[in-house]
Amino acid sequence: MATPSAVSGHKYIEFLVFIAILGAFSSLVNDMYLPTMPAMMREFHTTPSVTQLGLSMVMLGLGLGSVIWGSLSDRYGRKPILLISLGLFGVSTAVAIFSPSIYFFIICRLFQGIGGGGAMVLSYSIPADDYSGRNLAKVMAVVGEMNGVAPALSPTIGGFMADSVGWRGIFVLLLAIGVIMFFWSRRMPESLPASRRMQAKGFGEYAAAYSTLFRNGRFMIYVFLKAIGVGLLYAYISSAPFIIQDHYGFSALSFGLIFGGNALAIALGSIWVMKFRVLKQGLVTGTFIMVAFALGEAWVMYHSCHFAWYELMAIPMLFGSGMVFASANSLGMDVGSSDAGTAGAILNVIKYIFAAAVAPIVGLGDILRPSAWTFMAVALIAAALAIMAMRLKPLPDMIKK
Repeated sequence: MATPSAVSGHKYIEFLVFIAILGAFSSLVNDMYLPTMPAMMREFHTTPSVTQLGLSMVMLGLGLGSVIWGSLSDRYGRKPILLISLGLFGVSTAVAIFSPSIYFFIICRLFQGIGGGGAMVLSYSIPADDYSGRNLAKVMAVVGEMNGVAPALSPTIGGFMADSVGWRGIFVLLLAIGVIMFFWSRRMPESLPASRRMQAKGFGEYAAAYSTLFRNGRFMIYVFLKAIGVGLLYAYISSAPFIIQDHYGFSALSFGLIFGGNALAIALGSIWVMKFRVLKQGLVTGTFIMVAFALGEAWVMYHSCHFAWYELMAIPMLFGSGMVFASANSLGMDVGSSDAGTAGAILNVIKYIFAAAVAPIVGLGDILRPSAWTFMAVALIAAALAIMAMRLKPLPDMIKK
């Protein structure tokens, strides 16, 4: 891959765009088809909870893929691993288009997620090959901004496509994106030279790298804060199509526009958090903003309040989430930069465990009250983690000079 330190001008811009699109893969595979979920449920004659297993399975795959591809990229380099993972993503996406049943579709989503996990983890690892401290934070902020823009654009595009081509047409577009990124990756140079790769002989060396990071308390606090934030986000993502369309009565297109506009708050939060002189303070502040409005959203859903209140709680909640994602990514990857692929894998797999767990829970019962209880539980866990983060001493290279 092209490295930031080795390029300048338009080549550097190309590198940032490339990394940002890789970082957006989870949003692309999850958010673009969200407006079609109620229609998909009716097509396959199933329930909201079973339909939401498509989200859970792809998130499980993204987590597994992060572990597999992250460690392998530390050993064999970033480029070959990225090409293999994108190839798997393309094949599984193509097969999913012809799904005869919801359960076949769910299995395809697992492999789609495993393939997409390579793009996700390498969007963290490649910048960490050459950057650290605030410089790494700036690059990761670009990824964070794309992680906010992608959830905004994806359901909006999906909403426009939903009535005309349905979920299968959206998956054709996902396949095209995967093919484009595969060929783009082929022309990008490697970012991890052979001299810097993990010279692993077997499973023990990989296990040792994971063990070292799992025993690093600072790193794991950042990991769990990122994970619980993503869990809350996916509780919102998996419940929103049914709440906004079925409960509040909006169309698929209107849902895409509403959801997309809300998701822009994630991008704004990821930008604003970089204004904090001490990035850890930005993480803690973002967590408490996220927690406060998540609890407010839980109240709104539990009492089935007017749609305006649903929106007033969602937007600042997502803004706080964006602050958490960008700062936790940067702080975590800075701590784990010596084993960037492994650190990126841990950041990804744990967040998707949380996300996969909450997605089907919100679909139980009448959608509103299960979602409210889920939001409340996740918010309280996030508050406890934020208190733990407050006690950490700031990292010197993460303080703005």
